Amino acid sequence: VSLGTVTVPSTSKITVVNSGVYNLQWSGQFQNTDTQLHDASIWLKTNGSNLTGSTGLVSIPNKHGGVNGHTIVGWNYFLQLNAGEYVEIWWSSESAQVSLQAYAAGSSPTRPTTASVIATLSFVSALPA
Repeated sequence: VSLGTVTVPSTSKITVVNSGVYNLQWSGQFQNTDTQLHDASIWLKTNGSNLTGSTGLVSIPNKHGGVNGHTIVGWNYFLQLNAGEYVEIWWSSESAQVSLQAYAAGSSPTRPTTASVIATLSFVSALPA
């Protein structure tokens, strides 16, 4: 598995070297700065095309008491990919106040940074004959 560096958005493509069945696991740290709840749609693309049946819909909590709304969303998928094919995670929201956020380390208590998205693509098995 490799992370693409050739085309924009280059870092969005997770490319496989060997044909096989793969398990894609991902999570995203969403934030909503609006006082209203908003939805986000998240889906997969393989080789630049939307993957049928992959869209998930999630509601991102609203800002409350001066604190932005947050949620971590995550799924996993089993995908059949041929050598050289790639997968991407895409998302959208009807509100520009919803975003994926990374956070700096914190204090009181001390805690590490937070990534906006984490993705793992693991080889499971060869393609069925």
